[in-house]
Amino acid sequence: MGGALEYEGVVLIKMGKKSTKKSGSSTAGTNEEEEPPASKKAKLEDDKVEKSPDKDDDAKEEMGQAEKLQLLVSAFSSQQLDQYEIFRRATFQKSTVKKLMQSVSGGTVSQNVVIAMAGMAKVYVGEIVEAACEARDKMEETGPLKPKHIREAVRKLRQKNKIPNRHKKVLLWR
Repeated sequence: MGGALEYEGVVLIKMGKKSTKKSGSSTAGTNEEEEPPASKKAKLEDDKVEKSPDKDDDAKEEMGQAEKLQLLVSAFSSQQLDQYEIFRRATFQKSTVKKLMQSVSGGTVSQNVVIAMAGMAKVYVGEIVEAACEARDKMEETGPLKPKHIREAVRKLRQKNKIPNRHKKVLLWR
């Protein structure tokens, strides 16, 4: 087997060659891995040569991000892990988002736009909840979030111009 990515004694990702050997094959007693036919081997080598450096950099960056995420998740407490799993599973219903977008825009909306908007809405709600938790902590309270915490969070985010203000103040005198 190849190497493994470890952090403080915890194996995060095991890396190694895939074995194409099938259990119960007719070549019992041999430990050799089956190799692909010569035509497939040549095609695989050609694919390796044709890759551009940009794709390799993107793949390395994605792998680096995946490793960082894996490292972060491995350091979570059980409560944080539960919260993270709930966050990952939480979604807005696509049909509801689509209806809302069509009522606002007055036209049809593609599925890709609905998915993007649902993702942006999830991030927006996450920011409000995070700010509400900070407001609750600042008020030195514990327990679940209350409407006053959310109102305070929205007020603070409006002050920072992270949430658009519905009512613009009109200055009569400058």
